[in-house]
Amino acid sequence: MSDQAQILVVDDEAGPRESLKIILKSDFGVVTTDRGSGALEILRRSPFDVVLLDLTMPHDLSGTETLRAIREAGIDVEVIVITGQGALDTAVECLRLGARDYIAKPYRAEDVLAAVQSALATRTAHRRANEMREHLLENLSHEFRTPLHAISGYSEILCDEAGPVLSDDQRRALTRIQLNSERLLSYLEGLFFLAELDAGSAPAVAREFALRPWLEQLLAPIQRDAEHNGVEVEMECDRSLVGHTHPETLARLVSALTYAASDQPSGGTIRVTARCTHERILQLSIDPGRGVAGESVGRRSAQLEDLQLADPLAREVITRAATSIGARIVTELDGGSILRIHIEVPCEPLGHEFTTTSPGSSVAVAHHAR
Repeated sequence: MSDQAQILVVDDEAGPRESLKIILKSDFGVVTTDRGSGALEILRRSPFDVVLLDLTMPHDLSGTETLRAIREAGIDVEVIVITGQGALDTAVECLRLGARDYIAKPYRAEDVLAAVQSALATRTAHRRANEMREHLLENLSHEFRTPLHAISGYSEILCDEAGPVLSDDQRRALTRIQLNSERLLSYLEGLFFLAELDAGSAPAVAREFALRPWLEQLLAPIQRDAEHNGVEVEMECDRSLVGHTHPETLARLVSALTYAASDQPSGGTIRVTARCTHERILQLSIDPGRGVAGESVGRRSAQLEDLQLADPLAREVITRAATSIGARIVTELDGGSILRIHIEVPCEPLGHEFTTTSPGSSVAVAHHAR
């Protein structure tokens, strides 16, 4: 396509369709179609800036159905609906579905041009804002991650190399510096992860990876943090086990849940186990080691609140990460106490791209009796 803004006109009547093309073709690239289903096919093949969409198309998808399908497909385009007399309620419904504006029939050429120009101006402003946000996130990511990794690494080196000559207070101070750096880094990673999802700049493409070294690296800072609080973190994972999902997103999920499990009174042991079920499901289990409080284990309705997460950021990371890779969280309960948390992830074929989600989506949390 040319550098001109591209407009798609969708109307099942030839007269209005051609009149809109005449109004727009001197300033924009214009493509027309007489069917809502045809519009979807065109939008999937080529990028457009604005769609002019007639609401009354009785012989195919209606305008409302077409708009809903455009939004469900995640197609990035501004939509202006065209409505006839007595269809104002339908136009309002389309605005709720994300239409940019509506034009009532009979329309004037200047009204059409003004609506299209306004939609294009909004689109340009949104693109610039997204570019600025992505640039800011890239800079912040570098400026925060680099020094925090350095602080954590240097603290560990000092503890290892200068340990014999350090006093107990000095060793404790270095340990606190290292642990706090790793905690802060984990917190920032969660923030950047959510920001990337919101910006749509982090497609979760599945790939094959070895589970054991991935899990060892993931749990290392959590083990140090837990050990400082008198809690042990143990791992069980076969060396031959292989995952087929998006490891970075799965890491956010496992890390947030394991950190939450490690915030418990001293003396406990957390066990993280990885295995592949007969149903080709990768299951990562986190056992907080709290033991069984009673004989019977009751069922409860699926509620994310049952995970007892005090940190709202951790709650959001868990929700969005699980949803984006199609993971399911299953908790075993004894009364009101969580005995074990299972993260179940389908083993997808290589190259599968998961769907990133918008804010407000919820993760499926199921419970079963022990």
